[in-house]
Amino acid sequence: MNSAAPTIKSSLEQETEKGVSPQPLQEAVDAEPDVDEPPDGGLQAWMTVAASFLASFMAFGAGNVWGVYQDAYMSDTSSRFSNVTSLFKIGFVGGTATGFGFAVGPFGNVLVSRFGIRAPVLLGVLMMSVALQLASIATTYWELLLSQGIMFGIGSSLAYIPAIGLPSQWFNKRRGLATGIASSGSGVGAVVLAPIVQAAIDGLGIPWALRIVGFLCFCFGMLALGLLRQRTNAHKRVQYKLFDLTVLRTPTYPFYLAFAFLQFFGFIVPIFYIPGYCTALGISGTNNSAVLSVTAVVNSIGRIIAGRLANQAGVVNVLIVFNFLSGVMCLAVWLVAEDIGVMMGFAVLWGLFSGAYWALAVPASAKIIGMERLGSAVAIQYLMNVIPPIFASPIGARLISALQSGVSEESREAYRYLIVFSALTSVVASLLLVPVRLRYSRQLIAKV
Repeated sequence: MNSAAPTIKSSLEQETEKGVSPQPLQEAVDAEPDVDEPPDGGLQAWMTVAASFLASFMAFGAGNVWGVYQDAYMSDTSSRFSNVTSLFKIGFVGGTATGFGFAVGPFGNVLVSRFGIRAPVLLGVLMMSVALQLASIATTYWELLLSQGIMFGIGSSLAYIPAIGLPSQWFNKRRGLATGIASSGSGVGAVVLAPIVQAAIDGLGIPWALRIVGFLCFCFGMLALGLLRQRTNAHKRVQYKLFDLTVLRTPTYPFYLAFAFLQFFGFIVPIFYIPGYCTALGISGTNNSAVLSVTAVVNSIGRIIAGRLANQAGVVNVLIVFNFLSGVMCLAVWLVAEDIGVMMGFAVLWGLFSGAYWALAVPASAKIIGMERLGSAVAIQYLMNVIPPIFASPIGARLISALQSGVSEESREAYRYLIVFSALTSVVASLLLVPVRLRYSRQLIAKV
């Protein structure tokens, strides 16, 4: 025992004589790059933001134009499903695509952990492209549901969820802005693809419209794969488990998951039913589409603004304020709208505040959970978004029919319960974040 001590002492003395100070263990650990200290910029970082933008553009931009397909399936001469007279059955295809767009995030984590970040994105891109090609030759309702509904939804989940978490690995102070830009791809996709889809349907028919969008998904997906970058240190530190349920033990994170679930109803119900309300007001089809386009454009801008403000005021603060105001806009503007001018105002105001979740969902999880378990947390978080889009349409239809006694379902009065429901879900969701904020600070003015 005594002989070992001189040996160690001699070794330390030799290092000192050579001018090398012995490094403490803590300093050695601190010297290793930390995943929580991203570069906050640079070429690779912004390339990753662009790749995430393209993934959002494909996955949910293509999904957000479902309303155009839905109208065509019900009325266009090129439709093979004109015999499906139930709007609920056709609408269920679009709701299923959106719901499954969040369903397989945990399984994508398995692919990430074993094959790297590009594997699930590539698989997702191929599934989306093939799904739309199969939908173009579908002749029965179940073929359409399986292709444009379930298969496209699974593909969009695999492509979007791993990609949207990457900007958080590259940015810290500007994390909200970077994720806001990335998530704005869905709104931009809706604005760009909606006229393309409508023009293709009018000129070539529904099958060719599906093939064209499928081809575009493939091209943009390959570009996204080329731009995608994962930090080497993050690849070593960030966990991608199938179900890491330990995140549920993180203080206040269950409140955040409940917020993620409830706020989606406040977001998707207006998206689904603004066209019907405009029709009830007697607004023409062209102006009806214009209201949706304005909503999508402003929603994309609102996401970037929310990300920018989050850098200054804090991600949780912005989520609370924006979601609360989106609910207020439903009551203050939508509920009293009687013409296209007021509906345009609603499109601007509601669109501005309603997209904050998409910009700040991942940064908020990163703040609550930390970067090490972010991959698992984001996958579980997005599972909260599976149910709302699938059942938003039937819930909305039931709320409209609830006023059927003496009220026509095609009148604006029939939408009163639905509008109040949209408002309450957004307001209550924002209140669920109050305990999350109080965990970090009880001061009224504090960056959280």
